[in-house]
Amino acid sequence: MTQDSSSMAQINVEVSHSPLAFIYDFFTPTITINDKVYRERWGTHSFNVPAGHYEISVSYPWLFSRECGKNSVQVDVQVGESRTVTYSAGLIRYLPGKMSVK
Repeated sequence: MTQDSSSMAQINVEVSHSPLAFIYDFFTPTITINDKVYRERWGTHSFNVPAGHYEISVSYPWLFSRECGKNSVQVDVQVGESRTVTYSAGLIRYLPGKMSVK
């Protein structure tokens, strides 16, 4: 089913880590938007979505865990609106990364 572009919004997800944690570059983060899973590289990714309410979570795999640093936020987007969610992985792998909505 194709969505009418006049009812769409955009969510940008910025996924980053400290330069001191360069080893994270060897692992691909997981971005989940309302239970739909995306495996994306570290960086900024744009998702066109219907206007509405979304739960966005980010994590990354590490050795024996598929969801290290997992954290999530709730965001509402209106028609034509663009919101940015930022995620920054911590230096301690098993603690939640920092997330915010702009």
